Amino acid sequence: MNLPSPFGMTLVCWSMGVFWTTLEAMRRRIWYDRAVRRGKLPRGLGPEKPSVLIVRPCAGAEPSLERTLSSLAKTRRTFDLRCHLAIESENDAAVGPARRAVSTLTAHGIDAEIVFTGGGGPNRKVAQLAAVANDADVIVVADSDVDLADVDLDLLIAPVVASKSVWVAWAPPVECAEPRTWGDRASAAVLGASLHSFPILARLDPRGLVGKLFAIRKNALNTIGGFGSLVGYLGEDMEIARRIHECGGSVVTVPIVARSLASGRPWPAIVARFARWLTVIRAQRTILLWSYPALFFATWPIVAVSLWLSFLEPFCGILSAALVLTTRFLIALFATHIAGRPIRLLGLLRDAVLADVMLACAFAHALRSRTVTWRNHVLVVDRSGILRESS
Repeated sequence: MNLPSPFGMTLVCWSMGVFWTTLEAMRRRIWYDRAVRRGKLPRGLGPEKPSVLIVRPCAGAEPSLERTLSSLAKTRRTFDLRCHLAIESENDAAVGPARRAVSTLTAHGIDAEIVFTGGGGPNRKVAQLAAVANDADVIVVADSDVDLADVDLDLLIAPVVASKSVWVAWAPPVECAEPRTWGDRASAAVLGASLHSFPILARLDPRGLVGKLFAIRKNALNTIGGFGSLVGYLGEDMEIARRIHECGGSVVTVPIVARSLASGRPWPAIVARFARWLTVIRAQRTILLWSYPALFFATWPIVAVSLWLSFLEPFCGILSAALVLTTRFLIALFATHIAGRPIRLLGLLRDAVLADVMLACAFAHALRSRTVTWRNHVLVVDRSGILRESS
């Protein structure tokens, strides 16, 4: 029997790396769920309730905007809160749905208002947050497409209230809307049927933060410079996490998910969206960029090379292909279950292909250009990681 070639052994080791990384991510998620069930994480607030402000930055008329903004009235909580809907100008298409949502929230006893923020920097979302995040013990940021109905907000803010070492608590996002386009399907596949599913990825990268739905203590925000100091960053959430860890604080996830109702997005828009994410990685956590071809969309390159190698070295070729395909099916099944999506065999196979193709396209886009488009604004991330308006 001939010994495997160095190339064949490298391919097998690559497949094994994907396999063990995936198993470790699944193990950490399972142990986290066990800790939640055993009550080892903060779940409630004490008798002294903090003052809480929830900020919802809005831009444009999204399909479910009125529903998502009004969903705050259907949350579960034991504290009073105020709500600011941050909109750049009165000419924004979000104004109509926002006004109707304010009426709904007011009718449910919530102090809600629209705040027109104007401009303020290349990162429009952060400029909106800086304009409205005023005095409150805890500030909650919820993107405009997040459905808060039935969300237990006590779970979200309990960690930052219960422990001085916890500065931010965040909820991993998933997509729940019925897909209307192939872009919707691909986005849901990345976030709900791959290793890039944030409820799983959060266990692999405990230093990370995704700013879809998060709570931060006001004194912690002041310590890291406030939202106003973040308008020059494309990935303000990643920069918040970096500064917090640098200052000795910690960032934690909570056992809820941020359910996005975004829909109706074409394929190029989703490629651009994930390319923005990878551009943030490239600019602000460069070393992690290469984990994407190595882990997140490695399946089909490994399979292609394995099929070719199987004619020369059947053992290494077949072993690599079988291992990586089994791994991909397991993570698709596990992530789909965690996201609460229906499990169907053909759907898992479709999502496994769609997610990896989408990430590969976004990766190529992020390597090719530092220019990104957000809400019709063209922005450039320079080599130092700073965001600026494109000329």
